[in-house]
Amino acid sequence: METPYSMTAHYDEFQEVKYVSRCGAGGTRGTSLPPGFPLGAARSATGTRAGLPRWNRREVCLLSGLVFAAGLCAILAAMLALKYLGPGAAGGATCSEGCPERKAFARAARFLAANLDASIDPCQDFYSFACGGWLRRHAIPDDKLTYGTIAAIGEQNEERLRRLLARPGGGPGGAAQRKVRAFFRSCLDMREIERLGPRPMLEVIEDCGGWDLGGAAARPGAAARWDLNRLLYKAQGVYSAAALFSLTVSLDDRNSSRYVIRIDQDGLTLPERTLYLAQDEESEKVWEHGLVAAGPDLPGGLLRG
Repeated sequence: METPYSMTAHYDEFQEVKYVSRCGAGGTRGTSLPPGFPLGAARSATGTRAGLPRWNRREVCLLSGLVFAAGLCAILAAMLALKYLGPGAAGGATCSEGCPERKAFARAARFLAANLDASIDPCQDFYSFACGGWLRRHAIPDDKLTYGTIAAIGEQNEERLRRLLARPGGGPGGAAQRKVRAFFRSCLDMREIERLGPRPMLEVIEDCGGWDLGGAAARPGAAARWDLNRLLYKAQGVYSAAALFSLTVSLDDRNSSRYVIRIDQDGLTLPERTLYLAQDEESEKVWEHGLVAAGPDLPGGLLRG
């Protein structure tokens, strides 16, 4: 008959394990195992693995506090993200039906939809698909070499400014706005313009050093009073007319934190080439009228008979 054995481990309170051997029905025999005896394979009656440490009350409370703090931090981070990164962060609240942002988005969407050409496959010709509607409705004007959406928006802004400046009454604004309105109204006063004739322009020409460049050296005293550097200074600095070259201030391409002075090539101050070569009857009449009005300031041979 096989001898039964039983093993009892008191690992929670004592450092020894009692080994009991029942050799028979009549008696028992026991001995103590030394500390450190491996009992990893033994299990208690409730199925708990022997040898694992127990958590005391302080450690359990500390772990619970850490879990609660981590959850609180996660909730706080989510609330901050919704506040500063959510859809209503820019305007402070969700855009209502009549807010300016929603109206602007709707206007931009209508503009894009009107300029599309849905009859064209975007995979074959995306430019015509995106801009075909606009190209079909807009042609290059006769007085322009190029024309695009930027030029069209510029014309719309100029028309809005014209309506604001032509509004009757002083209107809101300070001295600068009043001066701009007065200057705009002076350009529309055709009676005063006809009365003054070419005199304002001749005064500007005289202020820049005289009428002609080729005959300046032949006229007595003219060479001393005409100076190219002074003329360029007057044109650029006083009258804001870019002659031969232009001066602008813009951001540096290599360092966007600073501004630089740019010098670029320019024309002869008139915007269009046709203004120099116009041969129509009206242009001829204006040209001859200006020469006659200039009178003595013209060099010999310039006035045509």
